[in-house]
Amino acid sequence: MRRTEASYRSTSPRNASVSPARTRPTMTASSSQASMCKGATKGATLVVQTRRPNVAPPRIFAYERGRPVVAPLFAPRHLKVRKGLVVSRTSSPVAWILGVVALHGLGCSASPGDPADAGNAAPDVGAPYDGPFDLPDGHPVTVPLSGCAGPGYAANFEVGSETFQLTVDTGSGTLAVASNQCTNCDVSKVYTPGAGAVDQDQKTSDSYVLGSWTGEIFSDAVKLVGVAPSVKLDFAAIDSQSGFFNDGGCAFGATPFAPQGIAGFGPPGLAKQGTDAFLTKLFGTGAVPDVFAVELCASGGQLMVGGIDPAKGSLSGAVRYTQLMSSSYYSVKLTDLQLGGMSLGYGESDFGTTAVDTGTSVLALPPAVFKSLSSKIESAAAFATCFGSMTGWLGTTTCLSCPSLSRDQIDAQFPTLTLSFPDAAGGTLSLELKATDSYLPMTTSDGTAFYCSGIYNNQNETEAPTILGSAAMMGHVVIFDLADSKLGFAPQTYCP
Repeated sequence: MRRTEASYRSTSPRNASVSPARTRPTMTASSSQASMCKGATKGATLVVQTRRPNVAPPRIFAYERGRPVVAPLFAPRHLKVRKGLVVSRTSSPVAWILGVVALHGLGCSASPGDPADAGNAAPDVGAPYDGPFDLPDGHPVTVPLSGCAGPGYAANFEVGSETFQLTVDTGSGTLAVASNQCTNCDVSKVYTPGAGAVDQDQKTSDSYVLGSWTGEIFSDAVKLVGVAPSVKLDFAAIDSQSGFFNDGGCAFGATPFAPQGIAGFGPPGLAKQGTDAFLTKLFGTGAVPDVFAVELCASGGQLMVGGIDPAKGSLSGAVRYTQLMSSSYYSVKLTDLQLGGMSLGYGESDFGTTAVDTGTSVLALPPAVFKSLSSKIESAAAFATCFGSMTGWLGTTTCLSCPSLSRDQIDAQFPTLTLSFPDAAGGTLSLELKATDSYLPMTTSDGTAFYCSGIYNNQNETEAPTILGSAAMMGHVVIFDLADSKLGFAPQTYCP
């Protein structure tokens, strides 16, 4: 974990109301349908759709708070369901199917060419993107991530007989957890070696831009909760640390978040001597295909291991790939950086090794590139509208509110950031990112939206001059296909 980030801090909130999140379309039936279906409407909305009218079996899609989720359900083959049938969510799959049948009998359906009410035609809600996705083969297991940009994102791991919250970090290779021998870790839970643990009588340590630790190497059973099997792993039991553990939480402390250690998900070459890389051991069992993905949101997210589930990830488009390069990190070739469609004039040699690191919260750039990009962002008219004369703010850990613009308005008025990579076909993969999904990530506190710097002046260029941290991953499912040595980006609607 490069840990180029620090815990964000806010300025004093300005006396204005800011919309903390983007609004989403409400999925409803027409007014005539609503009158007939009103009594059954409760919870999320289900929409039964087919790719063509009257093709069985139709897919059933669930919309919860406007977010499309493909439900693993099919209507009976004999039921001729027209596109756009709206039914309510109930507590059991059987009741869902019965609801489809019952509401079909009530006439709660309307095809585009045969609206139930010509004056109040049902809106075309549209189906979630249903492929093709171009996903790697596998058997995906999805586990939740807690945390946020800044402190990082964590999953639950069983170490020995206990469960710990560990930061998932693709920029390091060693798993390390606070131990019962640590006098200054100050975390809620510590590792106590049990009967199955073996002390390897060897010390190890690691340091980051923020913090360091030292520990004893133990061998014990380790498992990512929800993903079988467990593996015998050599890891670090931390007995001393300096600035590594941070209980600052998310949303300026409003949301508790204090992991008890770190799980290095990086390549095996990043593992400290005497320790194992967890993913190498897990994939080495042959029980789990060697692919994983992260879906990082402003708060929380998802980790997928062994494959990609397009429904759970709410993928809204096909995956686009670039090749993973030969390096100690998961790294890619960054060939161009554009702001508002205009190239900054830098190429692959200027960016150098570009590491993909979930343990870094920002897009870290070489000094010359950072200076050019930050200057252009600050010269945008929307920047003055939002932040006044706060030039020189980008690259700091201070977060600012923008009373005059909502998040949607910021994304509409600030220029987009585009990262370009070579694709597998010899062309260019252009990753276009909205401002709040890249250089202006948002967090909230007491209902007020704050915007932090998602770019960083990386003056430590010896290993990876450019780092794609979480600020450059939001808005996409980022797929690490280790079997085919490629990195994929798929747009998603999972994150609010």
